[in-house]
This record gives sequence, structure tokens and C-alpha cells, in this order.
Amino acid sequence: MGDDIAVREWTDAELMVCVVAYREMQLAQLTGQTVNKTAKRNQVLGSVLTSRSAGSYEFRMSNISAVVEELGLPILIGYQPRRNVGTKVTAKLLPMINAVWRRQSTLEAPTAKPEELQTRVKSARLNMKVSPLAAPPINPVSGSKVTTITQRFVRDPNLIAWVLVTADGNCEACDSPAPFLRSDGEPYLEVHHVRPLGEGGPDSADNAIAVCPTCHRRFHHGVDKDGFRRETIKKIGRLLNHPAMPSYEMS
Repeated sequence: MGDDIAVREWTDAELMVCVVAYREMQLAQLTGQTVNKTAKRNQVLGSVLTSRSAGSYEFRMSNISAVVEELGLPILIGYQPRRNVGTKVTAKLLPMINAVWRRQSTLEAPTAKPEELQTRVKSARLNMKVSPLAAPPINPVSGSKVTTITQRFVRDPNLIAWVLVTADGNCEACDSPAPFLRSDGEPYLEVHHVRPLGEGGPDSADNAIAVCPTCHRRFHHGVDKDGFRRETIKKIGRLLNHPAMPSYEMS
């Protein structure tokens, strides 16, 4: 990594020129054209990135690959994903990628991988601010699981984003404002399934709410958790009282 990355933050213009260059080369690659990455790098370094090194450019292109891959999109061959992107840079890259790829109206694909889910939720929230959904999204694979070392449910990032956007920064259980802001400036709320997925509850808008950390712990560990659950279902019109399925287990 070049020293210039550590010295000062990248501007939006610098990041955007990298995203555009990445997309141009990726499209050429996907259509079978020969891609000269060195020539493109020299072109970019000679224009907007005059104060950046070749190494820092390569580093950012690999960062873009990491975000692109977490969105489930094909990466540009030759730039292996480097995961240490940082939340601030990711927050800047996501709207740029969505705009340059023209995917602001595209729903994100469900995933069971936590890192991918986090990135796709952020992307979906950004897209919903540009193109609001007319109705809550439906997880096409609700209840599905994948097995790694342990089993994880496949989650819908669009649903998580929709619930968070609908909550508008307030806990849906106690109506209190989110206790703090995330590093990307969004209110910190957690999405809770009123009927847990492990009990057979669906990953759907009628079973999910955005709550503050205190209410989330109360739903799981409070002595009054069952009563609190019933009260919340009565309070929020979209929620349904999905029955528990004791035999529905993660493993």
C-alpha cells in the first residue's frame, strides 16, 4: 500500500474515477475484449490521481473488487479482493458502484454470509432512498439454510434494509430514537424476528422489526419476553403472530 493512502483520505472524485475505470475494464472483459490494465492505470494516474502512486491505485482497485464481490457481482480478473476496505470507504464506494453499474433499482440477492449480508443491507438502504419500494420485499428463500461449519439461515438484505428505512431511526418496540449512529452515519437499530427463524418464523416483513439494543435483549432474555412479544405484535399493524414450530431446528 502506498504511503499516500495513510497520509490523506481519498476524495469522492478520486474514488469515482477508479470505479469508472474498473467498470469500463470489467465490461470489456465480460465481452471478451483484451484489457490493458497497465495502460488504464497510467491514464488514470495521469489525470485525476496525479498525487497517488501506482501501488495505491492497485490497492483501491482491489478494494473495489472486494465490495463488488460482496454484492454478488463478477469481479475484474486481475484484481483480487482485499477486504480491509474500511466502513467509510465502503459507504462511499457503494453508491458509486450502484450508480455506475446502473443497479439503483436492483434488489440485492439473499445470502447466509455475514460480511456479504452487511454490505448488501447497506447497498439496499442506499437504493431504497433513491428508488423506494412500493411494497415490502419478499425473501424468495425464506427458511432456507446453508451448511458451513455450522448452519446459517439465508437472509434477505432488502428486507433488512426495508425494515430499517421504515423505522426511520426509531425503535419500533419502545419508540425511542436509536441510541447512537453507526460509523456510516445511519441510526443504530437491530432487526429482530418476532418469531425467531430457529422456531420456524419467516424472514418476512410481517415478522421483522427494527429495535434498539435494549429491546432486542428484552425480546430474547427478558422475564416478560413472551408478553413483550404479544404487546409488540398488537402495536405494529404489519406484524402477524406466526406460530412456533419447536421441531424446526438449526441442526
